[in-house]
Amino acid sequence: MFAIHARYRGRAVRRAELVARSAEALSTLEGVGTFEVLGVEDICALVDTPEAIADTTMALLSAGEWAVGIGIVPTSVAAPKLASAQAKKLAGAALGTRARIGTVKVKVKASRAGKEDADRWASDIAASFLLLATLLAKRSPEGREATSMMRRGYNQNEAAAELGITKQAMSQRLQAAGWQAETAGWQLAVNLIRRAEDSAVAQAELQS
Repeated sequence: MFAIHARYRGRAVRRAELVARSAEALSTLEGVGTFEVLGVEDICALVDTPEAIADTTMALLSAGEWAVGIGIVPTSVAAPKLASAQAKKLAGAALGTRARIGTVKVKVKASRAGKEDADRWASDIAASFLLLATLLAKRSPEGREATSMMRRGYNQNEAAAELGITKQAMSQRLQAAGWQAETAGWQLAVNLIRRAEDSAVAQAELQS
């Protein structure tokens, strides 16, 4: 079971409206549950898969105004309702009270015996998103536009036509924006999240 807790750290005057709109938009992503708005700046939702966690986190990092907490709870040894509540609580605890823009913090539920492994997985997942956030922060507006099209499922020809540029220009924008590095980093984050959950499940089963 996975959960994301995000906090708006930007400077919008009408931040409550922006946060509500963001929650609604993020809730349309595949594999993402309905984002609940918590107060003025916070939103939280359950997420079905590692891929959906990565997609949602990337969307938040791309916006450049959010801090993100991720909670991972093994579901094979806990009732779904309990696991859901625990995942949300962990995501909020991961975020903490002094979260900064572009940070991603992770907590993985584990027994006392498995805490060291869980902390290591959490640190590795956070590190993978730190690298992605650094890449995103260095992009030009044209690079962000081009990679956004690719992330939405366009191929290069379709994206170039949509943007009114040549295929060669599209390729150059993607190269300058580090698109290949992003896709590799995304896959790394997905793999780490999946392995963290598998490790947590294995540890929980040993203790049961």
